[in-house]
Amino acid sequence: MENNNIILRAQTGKRQLSPEKTAEIEKSVAVHLGELKRGFDSGKYDENAIENIDEAHFVIDFDNGKALGFGGETQVKYADVVSGGEGITMVVRISGGPSGHIHPPMMIFANPNRSHPVAGVADVEGVCYRSGPKGWMDKRIFREYLCERKAQAPDRLGRKKTIFLDNCSGHLSEEECKEELEALNASLQYLPLNATDLCQPADSFVIAKIKDVWRGMWNEKKIELIYNNEWQNKPRGNGTGSGKLKNPGKSFFLEMAAKAVRRANAYRDRSNLNYARKAMIRCGLSLDVDGVWRVEQLYPHLQEIIKKYPGEFDKPSQKEGTPSKPSAAVISASASSE
Repeated sequence: MENNNIILRAQTGKRQLSPEKTAEIEKSVAVHLGELKRGFDSGKYDENAIENIDEAHFVIDFDNGKALGFGGETQVKYADVVSGGEGITMVVRISGGPSGHIHPPMMIFANPNRSHPVAGVADVEGVCYRSGPKGWMDKRIFREYLCERKAQAPDRLGRKKTIFLDNCSGHLSEEECKEELEALNASLQYLPLNATDLCQPADSFVIAKIKDVWRGMWNEKKIELIYNNEWQNKPRGNGTGSGKLKNPGKSFFLEMAAKAVRRANAYRDRSNLNYARKAMIRCGLSLDVDGVWRVEQLYPHLQEIIKKYPGEFDKPSQKEGTPSKPSAAVISASASSE
């Protein structure tokens, strides 16, 4: 391999897909976007009653006592990370329309017994929690999520909600949670397979903003723990302590989650849009700021997909009714070919 200038590299990021698979995914996204356009045009969808839920995973690293920095520094900035961090999941819910925002999240802690409530963990305003064996969403927790009114609630004006979500194995089908959805006056709409990174609002930059805030607050807390010399040095079964920072406890992480969402909600772009509203518009789950759904409001990569597959964009799916008028993308393509 060396003779041919080929070297081995570790896999990072998403794996490269074949052109055929990429085209299949993009076509499904074009169909999805066409359904959204026709749904808004026909009045089937009300942007004020559309939501998107997604899960964000956080790995909580508990550092050891080895400071990483330069000689002569008077402040500790970071500490060496101990391998094997603890995982927590945040279930992020965002709504559409002019009042769209990030709603109070549900946190999922790792607990083999699915304990809830957990002894000593007080209720925290702006967040709720459940526990699971892996600290990740599964079907049992998803059902509990739909029933937890601190995380999910019926529309206050009585409108039927449409909840868009991905097809991960931890989510129930509509058939599996009819009673819970009836109580919420809601339906589930699943995003195209393997395409949530392309067209899911929460997965665009909403979760990234929450994680930015979370990371900053957690680093501040770690510095506080380091200066206070709070380490897990109590001997374990093998007679030694782990040497990691003390775990500040579930209540702390619940408070941090609520604060992270509040801060992320406060951010605005140059047009004074909050990031939840902007993401819903750019992914097509909301109308543009002037109340009209148009291709130009979408992320550039979604506009490119529509240009590549105008037939899929305009073709009604089996769950839709009569065809809509051809899109501007199709009309311009036809005009240029004459």
